[in-house]
Amino acid sequence: MLKPWMKTALLAAAFALLFWTCAVPSTTSMVPEPLPTASLEPGSLPEHWINGTDENEPLIQVHAYNDDLYILRQSKRTDYEAPFLYLIFGDEKVILLDTGSRGKPPVRETVERVIKEWCAKNNRDDIHLIVSHTHGHGDHRANDYQFRDRDNTTYVSWRQNRMQEFFGITDWPTQLVEYDLGNRVLDVIPTPGHHRAHLVFYDRRTGVLLSGDTFYPGFLFVFRPADWQPFRDSTKRLVDFVRKHPIATILGCHVEMTDQPKHAFAYRTKQHPDERVLELTVADLEELHATLEAMDDKPYIEPHDSFIVYPAWQAERFGAKPPVDGDKK
Repeated sequence: MLKPWMKTALLAAAFALLFWTCAVPSTTSMVPEPLPTASLEPGSLPEHWINGTDENEPLIQVHAYNDDLYILRQSKRTDYEAPFLYLIFGDEKVILLDTGSRGKPPVRETVERVIKEWCAKNNRDDIHLIVSHTHGHGDHRANDYQFRDRDNTTYVSWRQNRMQEFFGITDWPTQLVEYDLGNRVLDVIPTPGHHRAHLVFYDRRTGVLLSGDTFYPGFLFVFRPADWQPFRDSTKRLVDFVRKHPIATILGCHVEMTDQPKHAFAYRTKQHPDERVLELTVADLEELHATLEAMDDKPYIEPHDSFIVYPAWQAERFGAKPPVDGDKK
């Protein structure tokens, strides 16, 4: 038989436990669930991207994610970088993000064909083209020259001041801005680290986050020690963003991972048999963020299932094969 004071003590303990459970979230609840995506305009990705293994593959593969968003992949047979380019149509303008790498791929010819087909389907004579960039590394701007003399086109330089001026970014890199293509708003997110003037784009209509070289299934290169903290800050900025917006998928500009977790192709190879898929998830981005927070100011090369954190100055040589299965340098 419990005495009255014992009952009171037990009741107090029960209330204390209930309060603690409610007030202190579990570690798993610290990462919110992704927001619902049912309201987003759907799209699809191909079962297979060209990967340099077929001598007859096109120089550029074109895939319609849906009627108004196109993904272009440059063949590894033209250049080992094999970047992905993105063409997004609004009612008033269409924007091309990046112009590809070396090897003289027919980027303008391909873009002209897609625009012509889109205009025919939409009973339009033409649409204004914006040529812009995720960042200024050579494998993303090598074919800018193909568009310099194109009519009805605005060319946006990859240089930071020019991109800031065009998109209206006055507080770099913390200010997020909107860019309207005409009934289609893109959120423009500064993400320096991989490159000092890197931008990530979010398409509100589809919920696709176009993450450039900041985040993709491959070597997440940070080239200088001075760029490490900006890279961490940019990743945190992206995580904060995706926690507030519905994300259908995350698409970067390269694939360098094999279909085996933690394994990448040797850098600069021109064939990628058994290549991993392009798309990444919010959970993958959260994993990167947690990894960078754990590393703090002591970065090292570390492979994960879908990406490899790669502070390049930690490698024995640039492009050296990364460690696998959790080994650290």
